[in-house]
Amino acid sequence: MIINFKCKGCNQEFDCEMGKIGINDQTFRPDFEKPNFCPRCGERGLDDVLLTELGQSQMTEATKDA
Repeated sequence: MIINFKCKGCNQEFDCEMGKIGINDQTFRPDFEKPNFCPRCGERGLDDVLLTELGQSQMTEATKDA
């Protein structure tokens, strides 16, 4: 699944293939199969990026059956 993010480091939006997406039952945060990778800054943690409006819609679609 491709998700659109905004990097907090360089403020650029980018699409990233995240693989399968689930929700962690304890933290209620997304669990991604693949790492998040900003084209400018490299691999980024979940706290280093923001979901864009498009990314929020993509996440809703990806987790609606989870």
